[in-house]
Amino acid sequence: MTDHFDWDRLARYVSGESGATERADIERWAASSETNRAMLESVKRRWNVAGEKATWNVDAAWSRLAPRLKDVVAESSVINLASRRPASPSWLQPARYGLVAAAAVVLIAVGVRMASDDAMDGAETMAFSASEMRTGAGEQRTIDLADGSQVVLGAASTLRLADGFGTGTREVFLEGQAFLRVVHDAARPFIVNAGGTRTVDLGTAFEVRAYPNEVVRVAVTEGMVEVRRDSGPAADSAVLQPGDVAEVPTTGETVVKRQQNVERLLGWTRGELIFDDTPLSDAARELERWFDVQVRFDDPSLRALPWTAKPRISDSLTTILELIETTFQSERVRVERNGNVITIRRGAAVNPTANPVSRNRLEAGA
Repeated sequence: MTDHFDWDRLARYVSGESGATERADIERWAASSETNRAMLESVKRRWNVAGEKATWNVDAAWSRLAPRLKDVVAESSVINLASRRPASPSWLQPARYGLVAAAAVVLIAVGVRMASDDAMDGAETMAFSASEMRTGAGEQRTIDLADGSQVVLGAASTLRLADGFGTGTREVFLEGQAFLRVVHDAARPFIVNAGGTRTVDLGTAFEVRAYPNEVVRVAVTEGMVEVRRDSGPAADSAVLQPGDVAEVPTTGETVVKRQQNVERLLGWTRGELIFDDTPLSDAARELERWFDVQVRFDDPSLRALPWTAKPRISDSLTTILELIETTFQSERVRVERNGNVITIRRGAAVNPTANPVSRNRLEAGA
């Protein structure tokens, strides 16, 4: 092996498929220079800590790295890295070996690295080169982009990079919620497309929230951004400075609120769900995203009840539902759970099979 990094041999080594002679050869190669040693340690670490639930688009990563590789053929597919550890030597069969090599290439390309043990529970950090990243209910990830910018992606969200990101353009497409700390480049502005809006970086850190069927919200903590619609009059745009929050409805004018407590809106990045006189229906949508449940109201009047609370995302769902009952005790609010369905009702439970939260009859660990 030489300093050009023999990807196929590294793939066999980190997947445990190298023979004794090849292992010794690779270890001698790694010992021959600090660069080689660092490369091998990086690949081993990234292979071992890759998230069991991560699914990567190999085609996107391969297209970027193929010119650098020799004698390695990737199968055209999306590879679930949960299958990366071989159950038997069948990984070395010709039909399977492409998967091992491609998986290693993806790991090298995206540079997966888990957050340190003292980071927020459930958070991950990854250097991002693939074209799309998703989070599920209750998931949060931090993504280091190729241009040096960083994105904290909230629950149930998707971030997609435009073709050529980092070279000819710096444009992304978001559905969901993200906090972005952007490296400013006047020649290549960073643009976030979300929910029919375009948010253009003017040197800043900001949040964009654009879940389906909700008002798009942009909140600025540092620098400035310009927010405008994808279509409509050019005058329908606003420049936001630190502390400003813009709300862009599907129809109607953009509303800009100045000197807001933006840090409160960013509580989710610190592991908190901050509700400040929040309608209970809006709080319920947050619980759905972070705890993968469905929340129903059997009395529509309960939806508008204002709720003020700061539960931790790491709290059990039982604890949070009990907090709702306690807060609205004077309103005779009852919260019941059957599986992943939460029902908020008024008065005594009417379903004898339901589990009232206040009696601690929910499933253990809920």
